[in-house]
Amino acid sequence: MMVRRQIGVDGLRLSYLERGSAARNQPSLVLLHGLMGCAETFLPLMDHLRPDLHVVALDLPGAGESERRQDIDPRLASTAKYVGRVLAQLGLHRPMILGHSYGGAIALSLTAQQRHSVSSLVLLAPAHPYFDQSDPVIRFYLSKPGELFAYLLPWLPEWLQIIGLRRMAGPQRVDTPDSLRPYRNNLRTPGTILHLLRLLRTWHKDMSRLRRALRRSLPVPTLMLWGECDRAVPIRSAPKLCERFCHARLVTLPGVGHRPAEEAPEQVAGYIHSWLERQARQASVPDSKKVSVSQARTVPVISPSFEPGGESPASALAKKWSAPAIHTTFLGS
Repeated sequence: MMVRRQIGVDGLRLSYLERGSAARNQPSLVLLHGLMGCAETFLPLMDHLRPDLHVVALDLPGAGESERRQDIDPRLASTAKYVGRVLAQLGLHRPMILGHSYGGAIALSLTAQQRHSVSSLVLLAPAHPYFDQSDPVIRFYLSKPGELFAYLLPWLPEWLQIIGLRRMAGPQRVDTPDSLRPYRNNLRTPGTILHLLRLLRTWHKDMSRLRRALRRSLPVPTLMLWGECDRAVPIRSAPKLCERFCHARLVTLPGVGHRPAEEAPEQVAGYIHSWLERQARQASVPDSKKVSVSQARTVPVISPSFEPGGESPASALAKKWSAPAIHTTFLGS
């Protein structure tokens, strides 16, 4: 059952959706939304996730039902620290973090700060320092006309907002007022636009800091799911980011744009389940039999599928909820 909960972090009230409960030796999945989104934008994905999986979808500071305040530090590294404190207060030991777009940048920043607090990453078209296609949009919103447009945006006619939302999706996506509702409610909440504009003012410095943090490759196993029709963060920028990981898999989603969790929730859920199964199998291998980092980098090239070779009880459970064999491109440092 899905439950809405509240938590206080350094005097700031944050809200989150939770399904299930944390349990020892069982994985937890934490979902971090995109820039104009909120926890509710993950509901289509959560509906397709395994019912035995503990899931937490966080409303980031200044979004959803979390608190808006002018003294919130909008910088990327500060937001990542808030997320880290939420994980600690909830007692989540090394959860898997899924970040979409801006939430992906937060996941990267958190992992760079606390390398041993995350078991693995799933990144959905993450914002990152190795692309600059968003620069003209950011410059516009930081101008006086752009700032005025930002404050008008939540009150534009619904049909016009749906057109804008659809542009962030692939060509086959058909959006409805219901799919627009979480974004519309979020943007209309007083304080949201101000927080977003403050966040955009620190964007370039944040990305520069993240680039420096990523000079040291991240050791966390990472699955990247990227729509081939993504206009916001084009998939052609993915290889440069993948180089910053010791072990990363890149999956291209045909016909999908910048909102994979909403456009193809069942497909994304299947990839997550297969990834969880793969991580569980690797964790069960005795240390004496684990391969070195240099050896591990060659494994995905030889075996591109996540499907298990044997039929363990865990495999049987995952099979019910898994996607077809995942054919990936492996890119490592």
